[in-house]
Amino acid sequence: MEFYADSSPREVRLHAQQDLEEVCKEGWIKLDPTTSFPTFTTSRPRRTAGHKPAGVQQCTIVELERWAGDAYRFPPYQYRNCHCLINRSGDIRLPDIEEREKAMGFPVGYTSGCMPKSLRGTQDWKDCRLTLVGNSWAVPVVAWLLSQLLCPLGLCREMTPQDVVDKLKPENNLSVQSRLLRLPLRPLRGRKMGHEQDLAFKLTNLVSMKGEDILIMGKSSEQVRYHRLRASIPSRLWKWKVVAGWKWANTTDHINALELRAILTTLMWRVGKKIMLRKRMVHLTDSLVCLHALTRGRSSSVRLRRTLCRINALLLVSSSQAVWAYVHTDQNPADKPSRWGRRVKSKFRNA
Repeated sequence: MEFYADSSPREVRLHAQQDLEEVCKEGWIKLDPTTSFPTFTTSRPRRTAGHKPAGVQQCTIVELERWAGDAYRFPPYQYRNCHCLINRSGDIRLPDIEEREKAMGFPVGYTSGCMPKSLRGTQDWKDCRLTLVGNSWAVPVVAWLLSQLLCPLGLCREMTPQDVVDKLKPENNLSVQSRLLRLPLRPLRGRKMGHEQDLAFKLTNLVSMKGEDILIMGKSSEQVRYHRLRASIPSRLWKWKVVAGWKWANTTDHINALELRAILTTLMWRVGKKIMLRKRMVHLTDSLVCLHALTRGRSSSVRLRRTLCRINALLLVSSSQAVWAYVHTDQNPADKPSRWGRRVKSKFRNA
């Protein structure tokens, strides 16, 4: 911060080092590491280039073609080679939404809930997420500005911009919940097998206030009595394999009833095949309706009541306790087998 004779600040420059590998996905790196990313803008796809687009004179013909191929979604200077990512095959692209979230200091997938599940994966959903990030402020900048106001009051310690950036790294968070909320963008490396039970034990200690389901909250989040929305449990903490998969024969049933029947099938496999008696287990589901019905053990829906009673009876007779947790549909490892176009010979395979 520079001061002049009248003791008023004229210019503020914040400097912090950010490893490019932490904000780029696996196999991608910035084409020109010496330059910084431009300011992220909103996504506005259009049919024509518009009137006097910003930075069009700075772009080459190839960069302008890349801009046109992306439906003129961002200003043309965003498509310059120095601002793009490249992989080993020579493919060049702009940072995607998850990389932008990470660069802005948000958890990966922070904006994924901006639209209903039925619209996720569509181009409108992607544009909405890009627009939300483009309209937001960088988390490290806001955190540093607030620290300058709160530090003189003794409410927080003095922090430099580099301290704020380092604090957003998962390995610098001592809280288990903070680490789960801020997973690295690249795949986890060097994981040892055999710690699945330890991980499940840690998660079962993160239940909500009423002990209903696993609840992930930030260190500064306020814990209220009822939580309508749930943070997703990162399913990539485990390695998964398919033991059962089929396509529903009767598709007229409601999706919530089918989800609950799939959960019943999982419990039958756990108790029957794995002989998991008198055990405490973690189960992930991407249906909030089933999650809340299971945590309460009852439902007013006639379609869910019969299956729910069978689940409760199975847990009672096996002396087992299921701890339910929510996982986003796009992170659910069991979502792909449910869309198979054929029925396997045996319901349980690789068991």
